[in-house]
Formats: sequence, C-alpha cells, structure tokens
Amino acid sequence: MKLAALMLLATTGMACAEQAPLRAVSSVEYFPHEVLFEPHGAYEAVRRSVRLRLVAEEIADQTAFGFEVIEQDFQALCDSEGLRIIAKFAPNAREIVVSVASQATEFGESVPNVIQYFDVFTVTDGTCVWSGL
Repeated sequence: MKLAALMLLATTGMACAEQAPLRAVSSVEYFPHEVLFEPHGAYEAVRRSVRLRLVAEEIADQTAFGFEVIEQDFQALCDSEGLRIIAKFAPNAREIVVSVASQATEFGESVPNVIQYFDVFTVTDGTCVWSGL
C-alpha cells in the first residue's frame, strides 16, 4: 500500500488530499486513490498495465449515481488521466484498468457496503479502446 501511495505521489506530483478532483461526463467528482503498475516493481519501459484507482463517495447513492449514470465516465477517465499516466510513467503499457469505489479500500479487497466498479481498456494507437467487460 505504501508503495502504491508513493507511486500516486510520483504520478500526480501531489498528495491525494491536495489534488483537485477529476471530472468526466457525469457530475461525479473522482479523487485519486492510487496508481498501480504491473508487473509490480518494474521500471517504466517494462510496465504493461496501469491500474487507476479512484474514490467517488457519491456513488454510494445508487439512486442518484448508479452505474448507468457513471458508465461513460470510465472512457473519459481513461482518455484523460489514464493516457497521461502512461505517457509519463509507462510508455509501453497496453492496458489501463479504471476502478472507482465509494470509499478507499486495499487493492483486491471486497468490503461490504462499499460500491466498486471497474472497466478495462486496451491502449491502441494512443487511444483507450474498451475491452468489453
């Protein structure tokens, strides 16, 4: 977790609490939680996958911000933030996983009452192409 937090700090240039929220198509505010690179611990040229983990407390309200409301945000977040991270820190990466949770959680952890969504994109010719999950 500490390594991931350091990666986010290196990626964004500031701590999460100081960074302005990301916005996409919906009115939801997305706050960076962490950025993970795979393979873990690899240097920039070897990184093949980027996981962009975001927190949006608003999605806990499934009536107002259900998946159908934020679905288009995944593409927009990949196109903006995901491609920016690849350009700076993983130039040979070919996959971006965008995940959103209503609260910060440990990677891989399922927590009751925490809403979590993710989507996977392939990077093709500098664009995010939905992988169809």
